[in-house]
Amino acid sequence: MEIVEDQWMLNSSLMNISLVTSNSSLQNLSGNVTNDNVPLPNASPIMQAVIDVFLIIGYIIQPLFLVVGVTGNMLTVVTMISFRFKDLTSRYILLFLSFSDSVLLITQPLNKFFVIKQFGMDLRALSSLSCKIFFVIFRSAKMTSSWLVVLLCFERYVAVVFPLKAKFILRKNYILAAIVLDYVIITTYNSIWHFSSGIQGGICKPDLPSLQQSVFVTIGVTFYSFIPTIILLVLTPQIVFRLFRHAKMRQALKGNLSSAPNSSMSANKKQIDTNLKASVMVIGVLISYVILVIPISTVHIYSFTAGFSAFDANSVAFFVFREISQILEQINYAINFFIYVVCSRQFRQRLNEILRCSPHRPSKEFSKRRAIDSISAINRSISDP
Repeated sequence: MEIVEDQWMLNSSLMNISLVTSNSSLQNLSGNVTNDNVPLPNASPIMQAVIDVFLIIGYIIQPLFLVVGVTGNMLTVVTMISFRFKDLTSRYILLFLSFSDSVLLITQPLNKFFVIKQFGMDLRALSSLSCKIFFVIFRSAKMTSSWLVVLLCFERYVAVVFPLKAKFILRKNYILAAIVLDYVIITTYNSIWHFSSGIQGGICKPDLPSLQQSVFVTIGVTFYSFIPTIILLVLTPQIVFRLFRHAKMRQALKGNLSSAPNSSMSANKKQIDTNLKASVMVIGVLISYVILVIPISTVHIYSFTAGFSAFDANSVAFFVFREISQILEQINYAINFFIYVVCSRQFRQRLNEILRCSPHRPSKEFSKRRAIDSISAINRSISDP
């Protein structure tokens, strides 16, 4: 009899993964929360069929995103720490972006109903403390990732639009300080916000009905998607426009060099080439972020203005759009590695060396520069009394 009662309690806790009842559409910043694709007792046959379809899709794409995304981010870290990218000021941002994205991809499956069903319990709800810590980590990973993309955009904006000031503004210490500030502010905010998380019916929820704070939720979602998206929509077109101008200047300098070689022209051409190569890779990240995150931002905006929760299954059309938006959002955290591979020849070369376990060979240009520096040092030592 006790076994039957325990089984009934387990089934009840799994089937009653209900949404936090609130008129705020922004209450679940956590995005793909436990409530996704939960069987609804009063759902129409069509709605239940659609829910079942996305449940099957979840079984396929969640492990895929986890394996592919985390592996890609690890390869990105190994590649970016190499000597080849030592002069790339944005590499520190890309390294920490890979870290935040990996944390998100690892914690994301724990929010899914089918994962809870497989384990027979919510692993996040081992204790009240574990539930609160989970959402602090999960929310912080999402928000830090967004602002690292913004920082990446700002770095490229300064490098392309203000190239003469770039060396002063984009110093390594400044970049690292901005990254640390990003993590400290966002983690502190989410640590304060932890009071609203808790366990209900055996399920860890981001915002309990009795502890809802709309101000925290509104600020959280605003800083997660709204403000970063606006900044990227403003700065990215300007970066792209300047890159087109630089490409034309490169072609003009190339023609001038072929007719009358000049050292200053060669230096300008080299600087333009460096900016173009670094910017193309970053532009890919910025554009993909805007395309993949705007849909989920639209879900929040629409549901907020309509006065219902973004994670309520109000209609088949809205449910389908929301689920597709969440899938696109997850792709955003797993796709950066492939953007680097497609957009950067240097990245491909170094990755190929790593996969083949071959040592890094300095480029001819670097070897030549090192030889010149060595000769200059010898000459100075000889000329010194």
